[in-house]
Amino acid sequence: MNQKYALLSFVTAVAVMGMSLGSPSLAQTPAVSCSVSSASVLPNQAAIFTAAGGSGSYVWSGTNLSITNATGNQFAVSYPDPGVYPITVTSAGQSATCIMTVAGTVASGALICSPAVQNVTLGQNATFAATGGTGTYIWSSPDLTITNSGGTGFIASYASTGLKTMSVSSGGVSTTCLVNVLAGAPLPPVVIPPGLPETGGGYGK
Repeated sequence: MNQKYALLSFVTAVAVMGMSLGSPSLAQTPAVSCSVSSASVLPNQAAIFTAAGGSGSYVWSGTNLSITNATGNQFAVSYPDPGVYPITVTSAGQSATCIMTVAGTVASGALICSPAVQNVTLGQNATFAATGGTGTYIWSSPDLTITNSGGTGFIASYASTGLKTMSVSSGGVSTTCLVNVLAGAPLPPVVIPPGLPETGGGYGK
């Protein structure tokens, strides 16, 4: 009788201990989400995609994109032709898709920074050109210290990966080009026109 009572007391104690400690919780990876900066853009105008959730490391892919080393939480894309383009971000085995709509036409004489989006690797030059506006341009970027900001073109290189911005102003109007600075396998080199200055300089004055 004493043995049965002792065994029952032990089982009861274990059960109470389990109830007080509770069952272990399993950490779950947050669902991946994707958002786009604008529901609709003009041809050759950039849209910025932002990812959240997942593991915090992201890979971007989409229509007519051959980039395999884009891993930041933001990615910029532009397309020359009207249409609807899906852009997908993947993280921790999960995926989410945003839709980019390209519609309309660019007004004649509008200030344009081109290319609207370009992809470079660390240390690789990014080359920009301005058209339209008054014909006089000022370049600026929060990622660079610029001492010679005039000219119809500009060249820059970046020391860190991620989404970078380059703005050009003319006649009180501004527009922005975007650069995806990527890590990993190098991309084909940018062809620089003869006479184009080093980072921080303009050309076509």
